[in-house]
Amino acid sequence: MDYRDSHQTPPGQQYQYWQYPPMQPHRGVLIFIFGLLGLFTCAIFGLLAWIFGNEDLKKMEQGIMDPSGRDLTNAGRILGIISVSITVLGLVIILAYFFFVMGVAASLSNGVFHF
Repeated sequence: MDYRDSHQTPPGQQYQYWQYPPMQPHRGVLIFIFGLLGLFTCAIFGLLAWIFGNEDLKKMEQGIMDPSGRDLTNAGRILGIISVSITVLGLVIILAYFFFVMGVAASLSNGVFHF
């Protein structure tokens, strides 16, 4: 008798309960640290915190990842967004200043630069 297709337990084997697949551990602490590092040191950490945070929150909603780190993950993601936003804003201000200075220099020299 083939027991694979029936609902009976083969003789000599114990009944096995259906088990949920194991959940992945959360990376909330890592994402939070990346968010802090991105805010205070280098923006690449902020970008990584933003990307990892989005991925992990999706996995938590799908039930693949342990949801106990949701708050840390979300906080790190928000810090990453703030870090990237400040960096982009700083670059825009620097570029605007550069073009303003170049425009003033061009207007004072009648369009000819002398280095």
